[in-house]
Amino acid sequence: MSKAQPLYPVVVQDRITRQVMMLAYANQEALDLTRSTQLAHFYSRSRQRLWKKGETSGNTIHVNEILQDCDGDAYLYLADVTNPVCHRGTASCFAGGERWYPDPLAALDDIVRTRVAENPAEFSYTKSLMEQGLDRLVQKVGEEAVEVVIAALQGEMSPLIGEISDLLYHLAVLTVRMNVPWSRVSEELIRRHQSDHQEGRTKSR
Repeated sequence: MSKAQPLYPVVVQDRITRQVMMLAYANQEALDLTRSTQLAHFYSRSRQRLWKKGETSGNTIHVNEILQDCDGDAYLYLADVTNPVCHRGTASCFAGGERWYPDPLAALDDIVRTRVAENPAEFSYTKSLMEQGLDRLVQKVGEEAVEVVIAALQGEMSPLIGEISDLLYHLAVLTVRMNVPWSRVSEELIRRHQSDHQEGRTKSR
């Protein structure tokens, strides 16, 4: 029976941002259900039963990989987190009381897409820039990149932060224009990091 099975602590981590999202417990049955459905399942110690994350709220968690620690008594769910995880409505159970995005670039992507979809060009710089065409957009990206270089050479922190923010914003508009999700960019960065890490381990042998 489920009650007789040992319970293991399970940490849920966003596989893209590596943000820790929540801690819960699972028995073997919950682990097996998570593997077979790719949806996070746990075991409630207070209710003494299995439960699927999001079974009442709809905020399910898609699990890409399950990792076991070296002692075999704890697990890590690497997951795609697209909904608030905490019952308070925050993205993470370890966040403050406010709503927030685990990935600021994903938040920026959402803002750009919303402005393009909802605002007329005369009231939205984002929509206006999009309607000026790809040539103008890539020109702006180039201009902002030059501004970053100039600010870096001047060596002042505040202007540099502002110029980097401007560049990221215009890159976000470009990714929307080219239909490139930020999640794909994040995945590529993680792939490169993992490749570099593996190469470093190989060289150290």
